[in-house]
Amino acid sequence: MKKVYLIHGTSTRDDDWFPWLEQAVAPAIQLERLWLPEPFNPDVMEWDRAIDEQITENTDLTIVAHSLGCIAALRFVKRHPLHNVRLILVGAFAQPLPNYPELDDFMTPAINLKQLQEKISQAVVITAQNDPIAPYQFSVAVANQLGAKLILRPTGGHFLTADGFREFPLVKTELEKIVKFE
Repeated sequence: MKKVYLIHGTSTRDDDWFPWLEQAVAPAIQLERLWLPEPFNPDVMEWDRAIDEQITENTDLTIVAHSLGCIAALRFVKRHPLHNVRLILVGAFAQPLPNYPELDDFMTPAINLKQLQEKISQAVVITAQNDPIAPYQFSVAVANQLGAKLILRPTGGHFLTADGFREFPLVKTELEKIVKFE
């Protein structure tokens, strides 16, 4: 059984499409939805520590991340001697969000995403042109700097329950493709 980690953003592990994805890929893939402290008032050091405690693999690692979880995942990859990492990043950004200055600590110091390429074997970035939280151009920049596959949808918002995403078949499809090549 393949093990995959899911890193949420400023929501909980039980919100949005995360529980659905866990059920949708089982039993072929064991999806572990990480628990992160104070998700609605995140602290970068606490999140880093929580992720470090829950992800133990250092080879053949697959991570699905959403929103702030994307930069948290990229920070994890930067901190550790990893290789052959596979990523699916939904609503990704690696620069400060204009309307959310309280999250700026996650982008400091800035991560040189091009330097992470040697650790990453596959990456997919999914974004929507009408994302009101993380401008889609930020996701495009992440995809370009990582050399990732970019999936740009015209609509979808930030892929939250409020945007109609209690299920997200596109993530399931991309995850199955990535895991198939492990």
